[in-house]
Amino acid sequence: MPVKFYLSPQANKAGEKPIRVSIMVKGARYLTTCEYKVPEADWVPSNPDPKFRDKHKNEYVLNKSVNAKGVSGKIINTRLKKIEAHFADYELNQLVKPKDDDLKAQYQIALGLPDEAVEVVPKEKKIDLFTRLKEFIAEESAANGWAYATLQCWTTFTHHLTAFNARCTFDTFNETGINKFVVYLRSKCGLEEKSVQKQFNNLRWFLYWAIRKGYCRELTIKSYRPKFKVLEKPVIFLTKEELLHLYRFEIPKNGTKVKLLDMNGKEYEKEVEDAGGMSKTRDCFCFCAFTSLRYSDLANLKRTDIEGDTMYVTTVKTNDRLPINLNSFAKAILDKYKDENFPYGRALPVLANQLMNRYLKNLCELAGFNKPIKRVCYRAGERVEETLPKYEMIGTHAGRRTFICFALSSGIPPQVVMKWTGHSDYQAMKPYIEIAEKTKVDAMKLFDDEMKK
Repeated sequence: MPVKFYLSPQANKAGEKPIRVSIMVKGARYLTTCEYKVPEADWVPSNPDPKFRDKHKNEYVLNKSVNAKGVSGKIINTRLKKIEAHFADYELNQLVKPKDDDLKAQYQIALGLPDEAVEVVPKEKKIDLFTRLKEFIAEESAANGWAYATLQCWTTFTHHLTAFNARCTFDTFNETGINKFVVYLRSKCGLEEKSVQKQFNNLRWFLYWAIRKGYCRELTIKSYRPKFKVLEKPVIFLTKEELLHLYRFEIPKNGTKVKLLDMNGKEYEKEVEDAGGMSKTRDCFCFCAFTSLRYSDLANLKRTDIEGDTMYVTTVKTNDRLPINLNSFAKAILDKYKDENFPYGRALPVLANQLMNRYLKNLCELAGFNKPIKRVCYRAGERVEETLPKYEMIGTHAGRRTFICFALSSGIPPQVVMKWTGHSDYQAMKPYIEIAEKTKVDAMKLFDDEMKK
């Protein structure tokens, strides 16, 4: 694990010792002291009795204990495990040695803050919007159990807001100010319309919170909303034939020069690189396509989560505990790696998400998934059309989409599919249901054409 916790040797007047935090990622190290202090007698790792340690192996501090400030051991354990989980995910996605300042910033994110800790501001000093934004992130992330990805989204929002106007106040966001922020995101940042809408929704959430707290008196955000030209992106997934082809595809050896056709039918040559990485990526992607897992849940899947023909997944995004039945294809992939040991007890050789996406595009290119796909969006207020080969648009999340589309088009009821995927309402399933209906229409037309021959 990249994080270790231990007690400082110095105790305070109450006999409690501060909890020290040691973080090591790719050779970079950051040492700090946690906000909590506990008596050494309640610190499980220090207990000399192995039976006691085994009994409380999932606790750093005894859950039933309470420190001098009235904080229970259970609350402290929850916070420490959140830090632990954050850096396990961060290490997985970190391809190079981070800077010391990066680890410090990540530690603040793990605590629920975007960069630096919220400073204690004297009462006579006016607290600015950005300090309130830090307060908002800390409060909402703790209340709603935000995942690492959600915290990263709010870090991005903070950067956009700072670049827009580092001296902005709550009064800035009248109708004129809101429009200027939207124009900035479109023109200066060059964001697609859907991304602009997401940043606006974040601004609205924050300002609603500030109004409720009494920090913001400017109420325009409650009645005014700009118009966004958002076009739905095509749902990228593999057909049954493509999935089985990828699953059984023999990846050429490194250095092999393969002749391929581009989306216009023109021949070109590609040299194979890192076949081993593509092989691991193929197995992980296909496992997602056979089980409906997101990348984050695949990376979190342990061998201990699998019991017979069922795996029990507590989703990182929604924190739901889902029992998912394993089909023969998924079990075959697990069986392939049963004798190998992976970090943190993982069930499969999961690589960093960015790396898997790169390997996946190369793999699907070699597999011949070159069908042209048209994509239309609004960027900087202008309609943009682009046509790309299918392999360019495939990422790790396409595995989950593939499972959903295939399950629905096979006639499995949406309510059954939703129990596997963890979707909470039909609205989220609507794009997939529409695809399934189109697949059935196309299949019936094919059947009709064959019968007329």
